[in-house]
Amino acid sequence: MVKPLTDAFYEVEAIKYIYILLLICASLFARGGQDFQGDLNDPRNKSLFPYIWLILTYFIFNIALAIVFGGSISEIFKIISPFVFFVLVAYAADRWLLYALGIGAVLNILINAATLPLDYGWIQWGGTQTFKGFYFFKTDLAYSLCFSVLLCFFFMKNRITSSLAILTIIATVEVVLANSRINYACFLLVIIFMVTKEGVSIRNVIRYGSLIILLLIVVYLTYDPSKLLGFDTSNESAFTQGRDSTWQRLINSMLISSPNQWLFGRGAFADVILAQEALRGTQNAHNAHNEILHLLYTQGIFGTTLYTLLWLKTFQMSCRPTVPDWARGTATVALGIFLLQSLTTVVSSFATKTWPLVMVLLAIRGLTRNIKSNNMLVNSND
Repeated sequence: MVKPLTDAFYEVEAIKYIYILLLICASLFARGGQDFQGDLNDPRNKSLFPYIWLILTYFIFNIALAIVFGGSISEIFKIISPFVFFVLVAYAADRWLLYALGIGAVLNILINAATLPLDYGWIQWGGTQTFKGFYFFKTDLAYSLCFSVLLCFFFMKNRITSSLAILTIIATVEVVLANSRINYACFLLVIIFMVTKEGVSIRNVIRYGSLIILLLIVVYLTYDPSKLLGFDTSNESAFTQGRDSTWQRLINSMLISSPNQWLFGRGAFADVILAQEALRGTQNAHNAHNEILHLLYTQGIFGTTLYTLLWLKTFQMSCRPTVPDWARGTATVALGIFLLQSLTTVVSSFATKTWPLVMVLLAIRGLTRNIKSNNMLVNSND
């Protein structure tokens, strides 16, 4: 619930480490409380031990890269943080986790909306007043709202209620004003999932059709093509905001890579260094703006494989056959948001990108920790 606070204070590194410390303490306290009450240990926690070893292997690999090519410990911790977060929460998670995530998602939508009339919630970006809420980056705001609506929908047992419809409309306004086109696609993916989850019937067509009409009206009234980013693809460089040059430069460099560079990469900041060398101080250097290019260029095939295995294992420990039918598809949509975001952004280095996916997976895992208890929770939402 308090994770958005660390996003609000993005520039204050100490806040992030304090949050991790509090999370560790909370996990141990919750686990101790469960033992005191006589709750049975989740047998799935045994699978956390090989998972932890995989995290350690990946951590050591990144330390070795930092020793050879240079790097920072803080950057490495950012990369492994979603998996550490999963371990800490999964170790002590129970059915109340669903309430915490649901409330946190609602608060994220409403508190950011409260900054709409305030100067604090806006930033001058490319000559346009762009909404960012309490986030440091506008893209992080839009991305978090996609996951917040998905988590709210999940908490409502993947059914659209009047309160969820209102929250979705509010979030739509915020996402449009955040002026992040890739997150328009992410948000659309969530909406499609919401309106198709319960299947086709006359009742659903009327209900969801009404919601779609309302959302289209909101978009029409909010989106101003003269101020916000457009969709004209005739100029590739303008459409991608220069990313096409970055991608081409990385691909050309990768094509002449040595076998060792293909296997182990060139170090954590290799993509930024390549940009610095090409731009020669004429512009600010940026990273790869694409996750797969970033991983392959900085960590090689070996590091990319380890990173992918960690996510696969995280999904495996969350999406079990015992997950209720109504909850199915949620993890796929969350992964879709994550992958869409990674097309134009490096996601592995930012907790604001990776942790929301972990939160959805933990919510799904929480459904099957104690089937009897969680059935009570699910039925309470009927």
